[in-house]
Amino acid sequence: MFIDSHCHLHDARIYKEVPEIVARAKKVGVQYMVSCATMEENFHRTAGLASAHAAVIPCFGIHPWFIDNLSENWQQELETFLIDPGAGIGETGLDFMDQSADRDLQIQVFSHHIGLARELERPINIHIRKAWAPFIHLLKKIGPLKTPGVIHSYSGSADMVPLFEKYNLYISFSGAVTRLHARKVIKSMAAVSRDRLVLETDAPDIYPTLSDAGENKLNEPKNLPAIAQIAAGRLHMGFEEFVNRAYNNGLILFESILP
Repeated sequence: MFIDSHCHLHDARIYKEVPEIVARAKKVGVQYMVSCATMEENFHRTAGLASAHAAVIPCFGIHPWFIDNLSENWQQELETFLIDPGAGIGETGLDFMDQSADRDLQIQVFSHHIGLARELERPINIHIRKAWAPFIHLLKKIGPLKTPGVIHSYSGSADMVPLFEKYNLYISFSGAVTRLHARKVIKSMAAVSRDRLVLETDAPDIYPTLSDAGENKLNEPKNLPAIAQIAAGRLHMGFEEFVNRAYNNGLILFESILP
């Protein structure tokens, strides 16, 4: 069994095919797909997908790329969707790749999400890119999360992993681990405690390096077993042991919002 800890089934590129995508995922053992909204505009679509498909677990949040699109009532809008006890928080976080990004606003918006995660005791799906020092500063300020959170598609160093685990964070890896020269990612994955590692597709993005990969191919949750197969090999672990650990970790991580 598998849990896709981070995907975006609301994405316009795949939205119309979600029934088929869910069916294909379930056929290969993907029991749950945690689908993360990224802005207010796709909150309703994400909620609708979760209502239509028991395997789709919704998360609601504002991605740092889209903070320029915030409405005046974005906090109230977010909290309205979190009334559902089966909803997690995210995708949210910090992304300082763009030098012109409003970093203070990103921190403000992300801090609000973390506050909700603590208050509502929900898992939070976190995006961090080129903003590790501010993220660590924020964690030290607020302390360990009461309910587990997850850093999705981890791109940080192996050295930081033990610190994040102390703050009750799980570490998720995507199809990036399948790339031929993914030495940094593989080193970081090896540093994660076996009870803190989970897997994701980040569908429809980060298509894994597979023999069937074509130009501009869209990713989907059915590729999770293939990602797991390669990831297990990178760690020199048996496939069954690796999959069982990742699945059980996912159950613990998302326990508070699973059916």
